[in-house]
Amino acid sequence: MSQLEKLKVRLEIKENKQDDLLNTILEDAEAEILDFCNRSILLRKMEPLQRELAIIYYNRMGSEGESSRSEGGVSVSYSTEIPESIKVRLMSYKRLKAVGIANENKK
Repeated sequence: MSQLEKLKVRLEIKENKQDDLLNTILEDAEAEILDFCNRSILLRKMEPLQRELAIIYYNRMGSEGESSRSEGGVSVSYSTEIPESIKVRLMSYKRLKAVGIANENKK
């Protein structure tokens, strides 16, 4: 089963008219994960985390740019970062960035 099909099952979406939107959300989630982990390829073990992040992105649609919202006594806060629960699980896949220090002495 593809990532798109698995995402549709989790979101309980049966029709195909949102496929382009869901694929875009999956791509955005993948890019965010790869950037956080300093990787160029999404590992198979990271795919469930990609779907979790895509679901969060899907549920935030329509509230882009908001940091919080209050309606009828209900308050909701939004974070623009990857949620801490997903970051903790991604830490085992994170690669360190190598920074060139040798060039600093050539001034």
